[in-house]
Amino acid sequence: MADSTCALMVEWGMPKDGRETKALEEFMTHLAWWTELKTSGKISEFRTYGPLTGDFARAGFVLLEGSDDQIEKLRASEAFRTNLNRVLLIAERVEVTILETGDAMATRMQRYGKTLKDRLG
Repeated sequence: MADSTCALMVEWGMPKDGRETKALEEFMTHLAWWTELKTSGKISEFRTYGPLTGDFARAGFVLLEGSDDQIEKLRASEAFRTNLNRVLLIAERVEVTILETGDAMATRMQRYGKTLKDRLG
């Protein structure tokens, strides 16, 4: 499997009032789905995070890592869009971000350094 160069981050806030139990059930469903994505090779890795400090309105987030192609296919998939809608029904402050990671960050910094040199001397 190729090194991860891209990640899809899905952040979610606290459950909407009255949907706390459903939020927990939905998280467990998503955990199984993310595991299946990794097992089937549709992503290379995933990790879930929850805050110990800071803004507790952000309940947590997941990073789904893979190649640019894997992450774009996932983001455009009907399954991703359907699962995102399920989260939108139960959680506040849902946000989706595509990120560069791994070797892509080294390339990004090289590009930035070249631009600095070309533009600013």
